[in-house]
Amino acid sequence: MTEAKTTKRPARRPDPTTTVIVDIKAARKQLGERGMPLAGGQRPTKGRAHHRREATRWQAIERGRDLAGTPGWDGSLLAGLYEALAETEQKSARAGLVRLAALAVAAVEDIDQAAA
Repeated sequence: MTEAKTTKRPARRPDPTTTVIVDIKAARKQLGERGMPLAGGQRPTKGRAHHRREATRWQAIERGRDLAGTPGWDGSLLAGLYEALAETEQKSARAGLVRLAALAVAAVEDIDQAAA
């Protein structure tokens, strides 16, 4: 009879995104329920117009930095934030916030890698 050899698999490296998501879930629990509109204030339309201008400004800053070879997470995060806040449709705003969350997770992963 031939015995089946069991080969050990190498230990799996933890997914950095999973680690960050665990931290996000813990932070989210501390926020509690907050039912409020994305664009608040007494004049949300005026606020969205401001956010649109800021999104355009940060997009230009981000492009300039990319061309100069000096990118930074701040430009990407702020452009994404203002883009999402400027949206008038809930579906588009949601997609923008999900993209912003992905950018934030990537930035945290870079911080964690630099610290390792």
